[in-house]
Amino acid sequence: MEYKRTEVVKIDVAVEEEEDNTIRCINCKKELNEKPWISVRCDEDIVHACKYGCAQRLKYYIGTGYWDRVINKEDFPGPRPVIQSKVRKDITTNFGIEEIRLEIEEEEKRIQMIEDYESDDSSN
Repeated sequence: MEYKRTEVVKIDVAVEEEEDNTIRCINCKKELNEKPWISVRCDEDIVHACKYGCAQRLKYYIGTGYWDRVINKEDFPGPRPVIQSKVRKDITTNFGIEEIRLEIEEEEKRIQMIEDYESDDSSN
């Protein structure tokens, strides 16, 4: 697997707060009336993200490796490993496969009998 490095384009982090000091999400610019999802100190400013999706995009605004600057670390109880989802295999493997095959064959025979009966009726 070839790893392709992407370049991070840092955007000037000028926190846009109105004169009444409202807190806004740096990504979607939504006004935050409640506690933000994450708050990160960036130079003299503090940037906020309102939800998980916006927090995922923080790297485009402030770069990566900002964990040491996160203000509300208590909201994140610890790093969690990324669990790769496994591809589900056929659930019938070694679980009554013969019974299932017989049931399918019987159903196919019933369908064939019905089709034959209906074709006989239509030809008369």
